[in-house]
Amino acid sequence: MKNEIKEDFFKKIIEELPMPLFVTDLNDIILIANRFARALMGEDITGKNANEFIYSLAEKKMVDERVRERIEKGKEIDTYTITLENKETGNVFVAELFIHVYDSYKIVVFKDITKEAEATRLVNYMENNLKNIQESLLPEETKDFGCLEYAYYYLPYGMIGGDYFDVIKLADKKLVAIMADISGHFSPAAMVMAIVRTLFHSKKIAGQGKKFVKFIEFLDSYLLSLKNISNYVSGFFCRIDLVERKMHYINAGHLPFIYNNEIIYPVKSQFPVGLRIPFEKKYREETITLKKGDRLVFFTDGLLTIPSYRERNFKDVMEEIRDLIYRYWNYPASECLLKITSDLNLVNDLPQSLKNEDDLTISIIDIKE
Repeated sequence: MKNEIKEDFFKKIIEELPMPLFVTDLNDIILIANRFARALMGEDITGKNANEFIYSLAEKKMVDERVRERIEKGKEIDTYTITLENKETGNVFVAELFIHVYDSYKIVVFKDITKEAEATRLVNYMENNLKNIQESLLPEETKDFGCLEYAYYYLPYGMIGGDYFDVIKLADKKLVAIMADISGHFSPAAMVMAIVRTLFHSKKIAGQGKKFVKFIEFLDSYLLSLKNISNYVSGFFCRIDLVERKMHYINAGHLPFIYNNEIIYPVKSQFPVGLRIPFEKKYREETITLKKGDRLVFFTDGLLTIPSYRERNFKDVMEEIRDLIYRYWNYPASECLLKITSDLNLVNDLPQSLKNEDDLTISIIDIKE
């Protein structure tokens, strides 16, 4: 009598639990299923093998193998994402299962995550497309212009990011370069990156000549004119004239750069491009003299977020980065970059916590003439 009362009480608890749940024996025969489980899987599921409701044969095999393995190891709980089918209606849905093996029973709690799975699939689909588009907008990883050679390394925080490096040849021995770090992450930053890239490659940039600052002012006003976009650009913009042996540059809220073995801090801080502030921004160029054999190294602040540099004194980190770069100074740009990224352990298959916490770009420009 007491056992019957306990069993009825147990069944009532299972029936009223506000989640789909069923109990099977170790052979996967469903002994009891509550109303939420029956609503999803069909009213007549008691007495049937739970594996019958798994839509994919591959998933059936996977669940069977993993449950058997966990029983052998004495582990009681496991989680699965699989596709289930309601045999009465033919409805197919994605479910997240929590299987608890207890004594001679398996308690299976699950939920329908079809909407979440579809949303994730659509997001992944869009991000994959955006990733492909963004990669098509980026320059070659290394290029030799004869008078100048560059190499760069790009590691976005997610599938897509907001860093942008590029070099454009305007005329013989005259080039322009950009290292831009768009604020924010993922799609919004990537969209602004595409805008910056488009404007940088437009005829406006080629026509600036010695009025390169006009392009920065144009870019600033254009970004500020965009509605519902608050991303701004911390950028390093430069024009390299190897006829007059000069590099004229504007550091608009960007990190210092490395010139040979020297850290070049801006003489005067300038605001990022497109940053909304309650007063007018003024940009001005600074200039350095170039000679054959010079090396310029630029990087975005994602480099400061890798584990070895996080939460450390800024100047100490800058000096450490300079010393690391100088260690491989005699290597060609692409090989030097490979050595640096290897030393910093910037490997794509590492867990994100062991990599960068922001989009990361490192670029090297070598003056060859």
